[in-house]
Amino acid sequence: MNSLWSTSATVPPVDAPSLQEERMVELAIIGGGFIGLSTALHAAEIGCSVAAIEAGEIGYGASGRNGGQVNPGVKLDETALAARFGESGRGLYRLGQEAPDYLADLVARKNLRGSFRRTGVIRLTHNQRALATARSVAKDLRASGIAVEDLDAAEVKKRVGTARYPGGFFDPRGGSVHPLDLAREMARACKEAGVVLFANSPALSLQHRNGRWRIVTPGGALTARKVLVATNAYTDALLPGLAQSLLPVNSFQVATAPLGDLADRILPGEQTVYDSRRLILYFRKSPDGRLMLGGRASFSSSRNASDKVADYSVLEKVLHDIFPTARDVPITHHWTGLVGVTVDYLPHYHALPDDLHVMIGYNGRGVALSHRVGAWLGRKLAGKPERLEIPTTPIKPFPFHAWRETVLHLGMQWNRLLDVFGY
Repeated sequence: MNSLWSTSATVPPVDAPSLQEERMVELAIIGGGFIGLSTALHAAEIGCSVAAIEAGEIGYGASGRNGGQVNPGVKLDETALAARFGESGRGLYRLGQEAPDYLADLVARKNLRGSFRRTGVIRLTHNQRALATARSVAKDLRASGIAVEDLDAAEVKKRVGTARYPGGFFDPRGGSVHPLDLAREMARACKEAGVVLFANSPALSLQHRNGRWRIVTPGGALTARKVLVATNAYTDALLPGLAQSLLPVNSFQVATAPLGDLADRILPGEQTVYDSRRLILYFRKSPDGRLMLGGRASFSSSRNASDKVADYSVLEKVLHDIFPTARDVPITHHWTGLVGVTVDYLPHYHALPDDLHVMIGYNGRGVALSHRVGAWLGRKLAGKPERLEIPTTPIKPFPFHAWRETVLHLGMQWNRLLDVFGY
């Protein structure tokens, strides 16, 4: 696997040894991605003693491999969330909407390197039916005070460099980052705030005794009064039923060599882009001027996906269909990582007995949202909660989880047909 982010990172890996001791803290966090790091940072800034363990290197999972798109929002709108969860649904909606602003402020406040740019996000529509829906969404966003712009086919061609889409809209709140650099910088900020980080320290067991939790790793153990499990798509059998409550799905990505003379014709404003197809497709330019595109051509959930799988060939064809002028630009990178998908496409917060907390399920929208939710959760676990709440849900396993790849692959083929025929 040849990740663009691992080969282009300018921030060195954080110095985080494996856990080789017995340590006691107020809050222990399992998972060294964006949500774990943000929670750790914000709890430590309040004065809470925090330690975080990561099974691999810091940023190993989706946080260091994603498309780097800083997008606002969650899957459902405020009305739908309020109807389902009441005021806590409105709280989740608010966190999603303000997440890019929050990340921008955090980057400035902690002086985080990570190539953060606030160039906006473009949502493209793949057919006329989707365009009508996009027009309605854009109208509602403008009514709430957001300066969203409708785009017709000519404007899409001008801003994106493709004639494949009938329209869409531009949302100025979006942005982009180098995700691995950002994860490493968040780890640096955590250490400066007093968080103790341990890499290459998978949690082997989690038990509650005498009012405290004990997390055992291959070389040591953490004891804490409060625990956050923030393992998302890399969740295993540590908590019964948790791994079965979400779908770990591979998001495949490819990147070209630097575009050179094409740079002024493809995404000249360097916005991030995603389209309206059910089978998620997203693209952008990297900080060093490459065109990168990601999505799914199958529902694989392998942690060790080969770099020769057919999914990359599918993505290369899609890239060339959207940008025919880039056909002669070599594909230099291809990589994948797991995205945590929930049954309702919403993040899940599980507040379990004895101060055991779980936060998972960003459904491909985690770059901005995980930092904002982590701030909310860190303050809550440190004893100084924000006034708003988000929904607390029980752990519910997916039906037919054991056959997930077969069932979801059939579902993917059905959704592909719906996309092709304009539904």
